[in-house]
Amino acid sequence: MLGHLKSKLKASLYFPGPPAMAQQIIALASDPNTDISQLAIAISRDPALAAKLLRIANSALYSRQRKSTNLREALIVLGLRGATTIALGVSLVGTYMGLKSNGVDCDRYWRHAILGASAARCFGALQSACAVDDIFLVALLQDIAILGIDRAAPDFYRGLPENARHREFADYETGRLGVDHAELGAWLLDYWKLPKPLCRAVAWSHAPPIEDHATPTGMAARCVALGRECVEILLAPAAANDFAALAEHASQWLGIDAPALAETMAAIVAEIPEIERLFDTALLQPEAASVILDQARDLLVFRNPGALGQVSGLRAANLKPEARAAARPDERLRDRVTGVYNRGYLDLMLRREFQAATSGGWPLSLVFIDLGRIEGINAAYGHEAGDSVLATAANSIASVARDTDCVARYAATKFVIVLPGLASPGARIFCERMTSRLRSTLHTIRDTVVTVTASVGLATHAAEKPFQRASHLINAAQRSASFAAKSGRDRLARHRSGVAAPAAKT
Repeated sequence: MLGHLKSKLKASLYFPGPPAMAQQIIALASDPNTDISQLAIAISRDPALAAKLLRIANSALYSRQRKSTNLREALIVLGLRGATTIALGVSLVGTYMGLKSNGVDCDRYWRHAILGASAARCFGALQSACAVDDIFLVALLQDIAILGIDRAAPDFYRGLPENARHREFADYETGRLGVDHAELGAWLLDYWKLPKPLCRAVAWSHAPPIEDHATPTGMAARCVALGRECVEILLAPAAANDFAALAEHASQWLGIDAPALAETMAAIVAEIPEIERLFDTALLQPEAASVILDQARDLLVFRNPGALGQVSGLRAANLKPEARAAARPDERLRDRVTGVYNRGYLDLMLRREFQAATSGGWPLSLVFIDLGRIEGINAAYGHEAGDSVLATAANSIASVARDTDCVARYAATKFVIVLPGLASPGARIFCERMTSRLRSTLHTIRDTVVTVTASVGLATHAAEKPFQRASHLINAAQRSASFAAKSGRDRLARHRSGVAAPAAKT
């Protein structure tokens, strides 16, 4: 049966191959001499695709850069590799999303595919993978063979129960074909002449190999597999053991502990509105997402540490020595008490972003935060309680930040947030959201509920009002925070032309 099915897929009689535009992009991707100009010429022949790429470049997913006004600027923002990958994904999705199904719920299929791609991208970003757009495309195409099988063999999937889960699909396919859709999909993509690493990542997406964890392809497969499991929980609320299995795989595959997993799930949900706009489709109701996130935080972080207590230890116990060694650099960049970045990483990151903003001509804002009431908590309840409140406050600060921002502990009760690409008006809105979140966060200490406040300073490096050095930018924000503290705390002061502006209650 498998041979007959492959013959039908090759013939494209039932399941079409990539459209002409996608074939051009595949050819450009395989040519090492391709440049931005060639890609721009090819994509400009498809106005709808060009408009989609412009929307993506200007979306929150790429908010580090200034707004693009034409296709060439958009391609520069996305980068040659990223633009090629995204253009291919958009072209393929546009072709196959409109196909009529037989035994497959296409709406459910595309919700899983698009949301799974977004989730895989988030996990790739968390791992600092340099090719997150490649990971997005792998996840988007990992189940492409399901559509092919459904079109070439209309009755094939009718033996599956309604709302069958991904594992049930794979087991059913293996039982009837001897392979699952990941292996068949990798064969199909290879036949279409897509890049070999992409095909291998699709083939490995159901069972990421341990030995290839350090390669880009192995990393992509792990991000895709974890993204898929995360999405299955988001789209079909499950019991606590599903979260435990997800947390175990997050630790085994990517070295992600339970709190970081909960934060990443929140980041995935936060991206949903943007992804829905880009693909013009509905993915998940906000109300449902909120309920699932609360459950995830409760089970992964807050109320049930015992149930997942051993999961956090898997990073040290189960990963090979080379994997643990690879994880240590990130640990050295983190503050021990709060989990946000430390002062050393902040200094490096700020210098890099300052140089990029200066050469690129886009804004760079910096927020300096001085938390109040922590010293009083230390005096009244002890430093352990103070550290707990400090960690929770740091988490509240980080929860408002974008994935392109850097949140770091600067000193005892002082934090800094670097906001690449954000000018003063947007940075002020960010500060207002952040201080509101801090103000509404309740800390329980021995049956006593306390809150913390923040004196916030904001400074912006922009083409019209530049700073000469990164250190001048951070000093300006710090002086503004001091001005806010002297003006009554729990407020924001903005640096303007060498002085701090009058502080405003946020």
